[in-house]
Amino acid sequence: MNSIRLTFMVVAFFSGIAGALQIPTLSLFLTTEVRVTSLWVGFFYAVNAGVGIIVSFLLAKKSDRQRDRRHLILICYLLAAGNCLLFAFNRNYLTLITAGVLLTAIANTAIPQLFALAREYGERSSQNVAMFSAIMRAQLSLAWVFGPPLAFMLVVNYGFTAMFMFAAGIFLLVTLLAWWILPEVVRPPVGNEIAIPQKNGLR
Repeated sequence: MNSIRLTFMVVAFFSGIAGALQIPTLSLFLTTEVRVTSLWVGFFYAVNAGVGIIVSFLLAKKSDRQRDRRHLILICYLLAAGNCLLFAFNRNYLTLITAGVLLTAIANTAIPQLFALAREYGERSSQNVAMFSAIMRAQLSLAWVFGPPLAFMLVVNYGFTAMFMFAAGIFLLVTLLAWWILPEVVRPPVGNEIAIPQKNGLR
């Protein structure tokens, strides 16, 4: 297995870990730290879902028009780290349901874009795309085995600020890995020959 395929799997796993730290603890965070009622917790989830659908649709269209997905992935991971820091140090409901929800929606686009980039890389490099995608999905599933218990362990022992900072650190790590190792798979205009993956950084 080459370093690029291994990096795809590592990035998928740690992305899943970071997500699994935040999602299961969100309602507890809103009730105990932000101190809102269950009604406002439900409203937060509803807004989060709605904005997520809209942002995902818009970014997917933008990505389809670009020749390389890697730049969008890097931006999404950086914003994911920033969003974790926002939740770590902010307890204002209005800020979280506006800036926080928007950043979350953009950050959540990273995973499908990562899988799309992995598929394109597999197709260009004559890899078994179906097996590669299945292994990457397994990394996400594995992350959700370890992520939630780790999240509550961090919250109970160190608090929400430490947990969100830990998640931010993971997102920064995967950003560096994606920037340093993942390839640029340039998609040519229709009618042109298939482009070869461009290597970036060390392999």
